[in-house]
Amino acid sequence: MSISSSLKNLTVSLLRLPLKLLVREQGAPSDPKKEFELNNDDHIIYVLRTQSMTAIELLRRQASQLELPSARATDKKLAVPESGSCLFLNTRPGIIRRSKVNAAHKQSLAKLVQAQKVNPEKSFKLVPVSIYWGRNPGKENSFLRYFMSNVEQSGRIAKFFILLFLGRQCLVQYGEPIALNSSEVNLDNPAEKTAHKISRILRVHFNRQWVATVGPRTQNRRDLIDGIVASDLVQDALEREMRKTGKSRSQIEKQAGKYVKEIAANFSPRMIRFLSTTLTRLWNKIYAGIEVNNLKEVRQLAKDYELVYVPCHRSHADYLLLSYQLYHEGLVPPHIAAGINLNFWPIGSVLRRGGAFFLRRSFRGNKLYTAVFNEYLYRLFNKGIPVEYFQEGGRSRTGRLLTPKTGMLAMTVQSMLRGVRRPIVFVPVYIGYERMFEGKSYVGELRGHAKKQESVGQLLGVRKALKRFYGKVYLNFGQPLALEDYLKQQQIDWNEFQGQAQARPDWLSNFVVDLGDEINRRINAAVSLNSVCLVSLSLLATPRLAMDKQELIAHLDLLMTLARQAPYSDHINIPEESGEELLETAQKLGMVQEINDPAGDVISIEGDEAILSTYYSNNILHVFALPSLIASIFQRHDDVTHEHIINAVKTVYPFLHQELYVRWNIEELDQRAEQLIQTMLDNKLLLKRGDEYVPADSEAPQWSRLMLLAQAVQPALQRYAMSLTILFSLKPEQVIHRAELEQESQKLAQRIAALYGINAPEFFDKNLFKTQVKVLKEQGWVEHREGIGMRATKSCDDLYQSILSMLSVPVQQGLQQAARSLRQQARDQILLVDENSPKLEVQDDSQKED
Repeated sequence: MSISSSLKNLTVSLLRLPLKLLVREQGAPSDPKKEFELNNDDHIIYVLRTQSMTAIELLRRQASQLELPSARATDKKLAVPESGSCLFLNTRPGIIRRSKVNAAHKQSLAKLVQAQKVNPEKSFKLVPVSIYWGRNPGKENSFLRYFMSNVEQSGRIAKFFILLFLGRQCLVQYGEPIALNSSEVNLDNPAEKTAHKISRILRVHFNRQWVATVGPRTQNRRDLIDGIVASDLVQDALEREMRKTGKSRSQIEKQAGKYVKEIAANFSPRMIRFLSTTLTRLWNKIYAGIEVNNLKEVRQLAKDYELVYVPCHRSHADYLLLSYQLYHEGLVPPHIAAGINLNFWPIGSVLRRGGAFFLRRSFRGNKLYTAVFNEYLYRLFNKGIPVEYFQEGGRSRTGRLLTPKTGMLAMTVQSMLRGVRRPIVFVPVYIGYERMFEGKSYVGELRGHAKKQESVGQLLGVRKALKRFYGKVYLNFGQPLALEDYLKQQQIDWNEFQGQAQARPDWLSNFVVDLGDEINRRINAAVSLNSVCLVSLSLLATPRLAMDKQELIAHLDLLMTLARQAPYSDHINIPEESGEELLETAQKLGMVQEINDPAGDVISIEGDEAILSTYYSNNILHVFALPSLIASIFQRHDDVTHEHIINAVKTVYPFLHQELYVRWNIEELDQRAEQLIQTMLDNKLLLKRGDEYVPADSEAPQWSRLMLLAQAVQPALQRYAMSLTILFSLKPEQVIHRAELEQESQKLAQRIAALYGINAPEFFDKNLFKTQVKVLKEQGWVEHREGIGMRATKSCDDLYQSILSMLSVPVQQGLQQAARSLRQQARDQILLVDENSPKLEVQDDSQKED
């Protein structure tokens, strides 16, 4: 080892004590060896942007924890740098110079390239490493950002203060390794030329990684307000407002400025660091851990794309959890669209400094506010700031994904048409909880109580809820959706609208509806199956919400087997625990009760948990909807042909596709049904005799499990049958308005629930009936004419009979009896149309609902 290397190692040794006392570094990803598939036999070289002895010591500490080669200063005398050597692209800044390119690293790279040529069987890998302190992007036009932004670009005095004040906020970010034996590296070129190219690639990587981890510099708030008010979009709205109200320009500009202040975030790195520390303590107290899945692709996209995170919305903790975890995973926390109802003291100020920007529930009738909000959102996108919004609009009270509100999606598309610096990519996020702290309030709302307005008093009341334990939380990132690619996929010619600030093409409304549905399907495709959801789904299949313990464990094992052997998607998260372990977790969380019985212990759900169980079951219902639908066919059929199964599934599927956002389109359904049928055969739920399928023998345990599986979609099938029963109860000359059909269907559901003791308020959710009436129209199962009404077509009879054949006889009889009772009460309310009226035509998708 050379004298210079010895001196460097001595310097590093002297640094260890102060660094041990002052610095607590965090690695991202937390396990780079696993994420980047690094092997013990790899010859690993760490590459950093700027020369730093501090970096070598931090990497040495990290390496001992991660079982990676120990970091060390590069010995330039060696023919090949040792595994664990650190290369630096730049030298450390001096008193006069700020930065200087370090040419020595290219010599080391050339040696490594040559070594790879000579030893093709060995894998030489360059691992880029970035180290951040405090992650403050700084403000635009600020001199201090050059002094305090990064320890590796600062002199000794600045470095001391950064270590002193930001030592506990240190992030060690590992990048995607460059394998010298990969096809991307041309070993046929001279080693020096290849080394020069690799050096350029690494410099680009560090620049992009900085943006993805720290984010763009923040704009002075006064400049932001003035810039938005002075923009062409807002100025046009000002002119219209002046003509409409007769107010002066200064008055309208003052109002526009107030709107910006009401809307805009006031991002503060200090607040982010404070929230990070506070939330770490909170999450450790109430959760058993936060499990993150499928983040690797998001890390890569963050370097080159404008990310729009679109999570499902189940809890107020959603936006805190997502931002917190992204920050700890080395990504920029997004600016979050929050409802104006959350802008109350003191939470509003905290959220605003944490990156929240506020929007009103409705923009209707206020063109100036709309223009200001559009301009603000456009500036976030154009500046490269990641954005997060909940397209459902509010928290789901049923556990299902809500129908998307398309306002934010439309503004995002308009921003893209106007022109942004980086392509926009939507990142669907599934957020799943084993338990939610809002559970008690949700039970009240499901029973019909009014939603409580967010306030300081409500915030103080949360303290009691936070004393409980809520199990694990799952953050699963779904398949990203590139906006431009999706436009091309939908065969929409959008180029003619490029550069237009106020473009609202004819295709926009329908496009954002389809876009919202596709995002919902990708959210559901990233679902996480957890103990509480699986136990809830199983017990809800029983009449009394109770089940023999061993039989419940066996059914949980069956659900896991189906999920593993016929996976719903590549992004789904399936637990590794057995059915017994899943049940134990649900018991620890207080979800179920165990009753000791000489004939065998019984597991049951009681009290409010019975209502909440429908919520948790709905979180994962879409995963088991198709296998449940296939099982339902065998409730009343002893032998069924393959063609019958496929036709029955295809007939009912459009309802499930729209209501539960099941991921397959109709063209993919045959293949999926085949996969599920084979899986059910493999698990002896079904048997094949000749050309027909039969259920397992009624004496076998697989038969009862098949019947339990069938119950998952029974409430949905009953709702479909309700609307169809009302349609087919009409006389030939009668029609019914859409709103009346929805209302009568809801009344019928409420009556069925009362008669049969169905303790699930979402069973008669009016929004579900709106969805299924929409499907009836879109699929041509009803004739409909604007302002007149609708009635069933001949093809609708096949649908009706197919659904009835999947319901038990008692359910059919109860349904028809309740329908007769309601028809008697509402006979005079149905609009009668003369038999000689003009023939009704099926309304196409582009027409509005009446």
